[in-house]
Amino acid sequence: MDNNLISPLGIFTWTIIEGISMVAILGNGFIIVVSGNRWLQTRKMVPSDFLLTSLSISRVFWHVTFGLSYVLEVSIGDIFMYSSAQEAIDFISTFSSMASLWCASWLSVFYCVKVTNFANRFLLWLKPRINVLSVRLLGMSISSLVFMSVPFFQHYAEAKKRCNLTGSLPLNTSQRNDCKFLLLIFRHFQVIVATMNFVISITATILLLTSLWKHTRNLKKSGIDAKDLSAQIHINVMKPLVLYIFLYLSYFAGILNFASHSVHNVDAVELLSDVLRTIFPAAHTITLVLSNPKLKALLVRTLNIRQKVNLVSKDEKTNQISKC
Repeated sequence: MDNNLISPLGIFTWTIIEGISMVAILGNGFIIVVSGNRWLQTRKMVPSDFLLTSLSISRVFWHVTFGLSYVLEVSIGDIFMYSSAQEAIDFISTFSSMASLWCASWLSVFYCVKVTNFANRFLLWLKPRINVLSVRLLGMSISSLVFMSVPFFQHYAEAKKRCNLTGSLPLNTSQRNDCKFLLLIFRHFQVIVATMNFVISITATILLLTSLWKHTRNLKKSGIDAKDLSAQIHINVMKPLVLYIFLYLSYFAGILNFASHSVHNVDAVELLSDVLRTIFPAAHTITLVLSNPKLKALLVRTLNIRQKVNLVSKDEKTNQISKC
């Protein structure tokens, strides 16, 4: 176990990360419960809800495994490090992280195609088909993760076998570190997936901004109030999407640092990378809840009910005390 993890900076950083993860788990859990309840009632799930639910499930897996990895590393140290349990947890964490990126990207594309009003043949062809295509594209993307990861798994297996064969032989410091941190092999895979999703998301955002600009310009030329329903829909969709891009930039910076920085000893730069990678999914989840009118209304109603229940229980306790 690295001593920097239990240093004051490490404890402070991981306290923040665990707090952010708890908020993210609660937010994503709320989305899953709401979507699951709707599905139980109607036995149907619209594509937007399916993409949103898939995104929340993948993020719950990521936050749970990410936090669990730290807890086990600090609590049992070397017993957990480099064990089969660590491998399984890290594999699940890596896969769920990349799966969540695909879910978020296709959710952005879904809203972009639904809202934009370009007179483009491809977009006009895509608009009525995006409900079905978005779900299929997500399935194809998750399947591609499996196929793309095969070479990295082969490299990992070969490196692990080589380290096991030479385990009883004296190795230099660099070779020992390489054997201890075999999972670093998947870092470049994460960078590739993050780059692909960033390009997709930024393209959807640019298309949406361009569509809004053209729509507003046409309204001004026609002498119509620019604040019509279509423009308002553009703005409502654009706000969370633009915020998502800014959050993605911080996450992407964390991924690049994560891929290029040496983690043979955890230091402040590596801890900062973990914070950046944790803030992105948590903040995006909160944005999705607050920007969705149905989810926001249900959340407010739930919080109000709990507040009323707490007030009633306090009044009952006060009455009991006064009677005594």
